[in-house]
Amino acid sequence: MTLLTEQRELLERFRRGERRALEEVYRHYVSDVANFLSRGFSFTSRDRTLRFVGYTEPFDLDNALQETFARAFKESARMGYDGLNSYKNYLLAIARNLVIDEFRNREVAMSPFIDQIASPDLSDRIPVAAHDGEEAPAAGARGGGAGSPAGGSAEQDYLRDELSRLYAGFVERLDERDRTFFRARFEEQRTQVEAGERCGLSHMQARTLEKKLRERFLKHMHANGYLETYGAPGREPVKSGI
Repeated sequence: MTLLTEQRELLERFRRGERRALEEVYRHYVSDVANFLSRGFSFTSRDRTLRFVGYTEPFDLDNALQETFARAFKESARMGYDGLNSYKNYLLAIARNLVIDEFRNREVAMSPFIDQIASPDLSDRIPVAAHDGEEAPAAGARGGGAGSPAGGSAEQDYLRDELSRLYAGFVERLDERDRTFFRARFEEQRTQVEAGERCGLSHMQARTLEKKLRERFLKHMHANGYLETYGAPGREPVKSGI
């Protein structure tokens, strides 16, 4: 049951920060967050593909749980939840970012929980076109989502839902012209010229718009913890934080 999307009265009390509403949300979702933090996940940092293996000691797990919900129950986080998408995924994203923040701030202390793994090819998960986007179709989001990992594990299901949510949120905030261009270019995989024609743009205008939209999308994903190396001096923004 997607608690807050189905119980709108509870959602309003939750947004106001009412104690009983917070307690009900906590009880409903705490086992999902605990399972996620125990199971672990993969991420990238400083050009390394790493895996958080999960907390096995009750003390470590409980600390991470309490900090996750402390972050989630702050007013800014409560108001930041849109009430339309899965609150479980929203919580898991907060838990994921908590672990990554801890790793960045206390890499030595976190080392028992982190394994380095081979870096996968994730170039199809962000809209980066070949040949400066002039001829080859972009390898980006397909079928209305931002790309998804293969397989059916709980972690992969979470990542697929989370990426789809972030992609949809980005597209929804575009104005009509930019949305039309973005979908034609990265969902339908039209050429840059074809996507521009959809919007009445010249080739030069289409090239400029694509560059701006790609930059905005990368910043959007980075802000949500999925492009760890984006924006670092001297690095190309091509690694996803998955």
